[in-house]
Amino acid sequence: MDRVRSRASIKTLDLTMNLPRAVSASLLLLSVPLIPIGWLFADQPESVTVNNVSKYAGNEVDHVARLIDQLGAPSYATRIRARDELQRMGLEAFEQLREAQFHPDIEVEMAARYLVSSLLVSWSKDSDPADVRETLNEYGAQDEVERSKRIDRLAELDSRIGLAALVRLTRFETSLRLSEIAALAAMNQASSADEAVRRQHSQQILNGLGDSQRASAQWLRLYAQDLVNDGFSKLAWQQLIQQQRQQIDAGTTKPSTQTSVLELVQICAARAAKNGQIDEALELAKEHIDLIQPTTRHLIDASSWAIDHGLHPFVLELRSNFGRMFDTQPVLLYGAAEAHQKSGHAEQANEIASLALKSNPFPDDEDKKDASPREMEETAYKHRDVAMTLRRRGLFPWAENEYQLIIRSMEVDSLPSIVARADLARMQGELHQHQDVVDTLTPLVNRLEKDAKLKQRLGTHLFATLESIRSDLEYHTAQVLLAQKDLDEARERLRLAYRLSPLNIDILIEMYRTEGDDQWDAEVKRSLDREIKAADRKVAEQRRNLRTEGFQGKLKLGDYLNNYAWLVANTEGDMGKALAYSLESLTLDPDAAKYDTCARCYFANGDLANAIAMQKKAIKEEPHSPPLLRQLREFEEALGNQSEN
Repeated sequence: MDRVRSRASIKTLDLTMNLPRAVSASLLLLSVPLIPIGWLFADQPESVTVNNVSKYAGNEVDHVARLIDQLGAPSYATRIRARDELQRMGLEAFEQLREAQFHPDIEVEMAARYLVSSLLVSWSKDSDPADVRETLNEYGAQDEVERSKRIDRLAELDSRIGLAALVRLTRFETSLRLSEIAALAAMNQASSADEAVRRQHSQQILNGLGDSQRASAQWLRLYAQDLVNDGFSKLAWQQLIQQQRQQIDAGTTKPSTQTSVLELVQICAARAAKNGQIDEALELAKEHIDLIQPTTRHLIDASSWAIDHGLHPFVLELRSNFGRMFDTQPVLLYGAAEAHQKSGHAEQANEIASLALKSNPFPDDEDKKDASPREMEETAYKHRDVAMTLRRRGLFPWAENEYQLIIRSMEVDSLPSIVARADLARMQGELHQHQDVVDTLTPLVNRLEKDAKLKQRLGTHLFATLESIRSDLEYHTAQVLLAQKDLDEARERLRLAYRLSPLNIDILIEMYRTEGDDQWDAEVKRSLDREIKAADRKVAEQRRNLRTEGFQGKLKLGDYLNNYAWLVANTEGDMGKALAYSLESLTLDPDAAKYDTCARCYFANGDLANAIAMQKKAIKEEPHSPPLLRQLREFEEALGNQSEN
């Protein structure tokens, strides 16, 4: 394509650019269907970097404006000089060229459009840290979804090393929404407790924004001023947000901007709350409550945001404004109940939670015979969806009430009941409620052992087996016995659990941690050596399969790497290799479980600081997960003991 563009440009430059301006513009318009306007300029598009932006500081805006005007000059030589210099100037010119695409002079407009489309933008600069350069590699070639993910990754980099890049994207990103996302991501980063560091970040933002007048740049500019004192300038933010609201109310902005302004309001309110300005935060949130779309998902998001930042009265304000939505949606009612609970109003919380539980009621015993199985199943799955949401929010007692309602209302051999028992048992296990797991699973196991058809349905519809469920039952029975110091019986139960489900490495890890005689230790050691070798072999085999399995193959490799790392880090073996495997798995498919594994690997290697940092990343993905929170406490206690010694 470049070769064709080069050849065409040689042919057309002589035909048009030496003609008088009035004539050349007409010919250009007539030639658009046949010859792309871009071919009328440089032989090859020049690369735009950000390394040369700073040298145009000062009067660069006026200088660029003059050069843009010269793109429509009568003189061919003047137009060419202006074009070449604009290409050399880089992103500083790029910003004004983007605006010049709507210039009233059609020749300037067409030249600007070509320059914007042909410049090869390098979004990173030589001084950027390696992680930033890697994240921005081929950024401009990605679609908006992927670019948004890259912005998120920049914001997550440690010590705010991606801040300068976020400011750069705020200023120069061609997508208004992505520019706003970058600005909001920068504002949402945790600020340093060190005033000198905050001043440095503030100056970095101001320098990076230059003279940009974008709304998102104005947000960051005011944020930079607040950053020095780690404060919140209430009046200034009110005025700035009000300007944005006037544009939204006048219908002069896109819906995406409305979404961004709501996020801006929430970030500002959260910062006010963090600074102890609770009343100001609530006032700001309430003033712009109409920006929240009246849908279940958006109201859930708004309620969760308010609760997470200690603004519980705002949830009740939402219920007051959107009462009909709240009263018909149990998840929203639970949100109001949670707000009361976090405010210390347990009685009101439980009253509202009871109302939520009674939403979508099952038929009474007398009416059950007339209810269709499908109707019963649909009701059960609605309650399960609510229970899963409550689990993610860490509202485990209310989630259990939802599961138990399903179990009481459905026959033990119905699929919704089986699913509810499995979910409830998993939640109880994460909470270390081992006897409750036994009580939940025992009726199901007893029924499965007597019902061959049910066992078949279990495998067909749920991809589960009696063996796997029985293994869970035996594992948690062993945990109960360990708590009772009955080690002999506990070891037998663990043996049985592992025999029923040999792929469950958590059982083997528990066996490794359980005291026993020499025979027990030798048995566990043999099993452990076998599983570690098998796990490493799977990694090696999957590496060979990557070429044929593509993206799914990478996901599978990530899981195999993670499994090896988790097994070794929790037992014995090559701890350095486990850490390397874990870090590699995070490059393939990062998630909470893999961050959790990596934290354990750092801990096993004696690196407590990185263990804690990585565990916090896991918790950021799943903030209410009991196992993740337990492991963080373990690491922090170890660090505290180390400091004391």
